[in-house]
Amino acid sequence: RQPMEIEWAADVNTATPEAQKQRLLLSAASSATSRPSDVTRGVSKPGSSETARATSLAVVVDGETLSALEAHEGLLQRFLSLGTLCDAVICSRVSPSQKALIVHNMRVRCEGGNDGSSKSKDKKLAGWWLGAAWRGIVSFFRHDSDRYMVTLAIGDGGNDIAMIQEAHAGIGIAGQEGLQASRAADFSIGQFRFLQRLLLVHGRWSYVRVSMFIMGTFYKCMAFYLTQLIYQFYTGFSGTSLFESWTLSMYNTLFSILPVLVVGIFEQDLKPSTLLAFPELYRDMGPRNHLFTVPEFLRRVIVLGLLHAIVAAYFPFAGGLLMGYNGTTNDQFINSLMVYSIMMLTVTLKIAYIDVRRWIVFSHISVILSLTLWFGWNGVLNHIYPKSPGDGYFVLGVFDMLMSKAPFWFQWIIFTAVALCINVLLVLVYSVRDPVEHKITSWVAFERRQEHTANKERRKQWMADHKLGRFS
Repeated sequence: RQPMEIEWAADVNTATPEAQKQRLLLSAASSATSRPSDVTRGVSKPGSSETARATSLAVVVDGETLSALEAHEGLLQRFLSLGTLCDAVICSRVSPSQKALIVHNMRVRCEGGNDGSSKSKDKKLAGWWLGAAWRGIVSFFRHDSDRYMVTLAIGDGGNDIAMIQEAHAGIGIAGQEGLQASRAADFSIGQFRFLQRLLLVHGRWSYVRVSMFIMGTFYKCMAFYLTQLIYQFYTGFSGTSLFESWTLSMYNTLFSILPVLVVGIFEQDLKPSTLLAFPELYRDMGPRNHLFTVPEFLRRVIVLGLLHAIVAAYFPFAGGLLMGYNGTTNDQFINSLMVYSIMMLTVTLKIAYIDVRRWIVFSHISVILSLTLWFGWNGVLNHIYPKSPGDGYFVLGVFDMLMSKAPFWFQWIIFTAVALCINVLLVLVYSVRDPVEHKITSWVAFERRQEHTANKERRKQWMADHKLGRFS
């Protein structure tokens, strides 16, 4: 049962004159929020492990009530605190500015602010962007992600524009009231029921894609440029670059960009039917910030980047299996090509095949195009580079010579396989230890078994129809 003060505040509109009503509203709000034990009795606090509530609370207010609360900043903050403990807060007959006020204050509270004036102060001091960046950093390092909430506003008319623009995510419904809300929103849907698919399916896919794209971009740069650091141990930290300058600049432009783009555009870890049937899969990913955290960054970027750089740079130098012309020792560009080839193939296969849940046609195309660009670039550079370069990289004819040597192909395949095996081993260990990863892996395996069974049944049906002569 709701506290008597809240019920009184909800029903006071029809029980008292206007002047007395305002005094009773302020008294009710102050009384209700000054005794949290009455309001929160049987209510689990946000972030606690309790999943069941003894009672379900709801607050119903109107525009006049909000006007009275706006006049007293302390009461407004108490009302917002009370609202966060309830299952629902219904605001009826409110103006567009009041809608925006509620959303704005809740957004400030979600981002760690104390009152609704912090945003305006930041704007006046020209430091709003700095504050936004700081909040992003705090949210990245924050592990108790249940405390960091996101506001969403949805509306279908011009009166909802201010509210939609104040929320973290604004959704406009294109309907009988026109397209004003849709044009001002971040997302537009045709009917309210489409919100379920927008959040549970496309919202989850978007979070997975963006997180994997960012992690993959940092990883491929970290792994590649750490080889330069390892090379400095062999040059006495002279600052000499391991790679030829033109080839170095093409790494992010041509050779490693396609797999990351494919993951960021097409990745779908689970089917829409599965995500709609089990909404907890959405909660485990985006709202709890499962993929984009400090431990994930350390594991996916720092640790794997360092391990792959060691395999690609240290072991080829230590092995010394490659030789130059007529049995001479390696020069700088021969070692450079070896390390570059191992790292490029490792990064491409890892992002395209190991990081994703499903292999699609575009994954294969990205790998083939990346390798084609790599061989094509070196084939052209092999014939047009000057015979006596001033930078010390003797490129002319080296690539053709390496292509004809078995040790080059042996090291390229073996060291790439070693690096990928390390990656696969870490993924297997992590999928067993992490409950969310284990749940997702189980669902992916279940979907694949279903697909295999369905394909098997279709083949049986096709064979039966073929024997009966239905295709003749």
